[in-house]
Amino acid sequence: MITTLPQRNVPAKISEWLTRYFPAEIIAIIGAMAGGLLTHYFFHNPVLTALGGTWGENIGYYGKILYSDVQARKKMDEKITFISIVKVFRNAIVEFGFAEYLDSFIIRPFAMYFFPKWTGNVVLGLFLGKISADVTFYLPTIFFYELRKKYFKD
Repeated sequence: MITTLPQRNVPAKISEWLTRYFPAEIIAIIGAMAGGLLTHYFFHNPVLTALGGTWGENIGYYGKILYSDVQARKKMDEKITFISIVKVFRNAIVEFGFAEYLDSFIIRPFAMYFFPKWTGNVVLGLFLGKISADVTFYLPTIFFYELRKKYFKD
């Protein structure tokens, strides 16, 4: 007897992921461009420009993600407690920890260094570096997001 695995509602999953990550990505693009371009303006150093873009993106992205997660917890608990904040940070570490380590310290700074050099255009290069790094970021992030939802029901 052959049994089949339960069908997953792929469009619903994609919609869930877009709802979670897309608003943060819009803010991340602004942060990456602002951080990278401001650093480039003041220092004209491609390494610092790449780091400025990386950290500008992280501030925007995680600021939005953490704000949204705290608001969601506020709706669940009706008040924010120390324990609820700890759970928000625990969930963020589980969801993003592995991907973020690779992303912030290796992949994204390299991409934001390489693409401006390759294109000869800082604005286009920062944007292409950001988009290319996002591909490798989201594969483990979504995997761990789904695991987090499965094992942490609170």
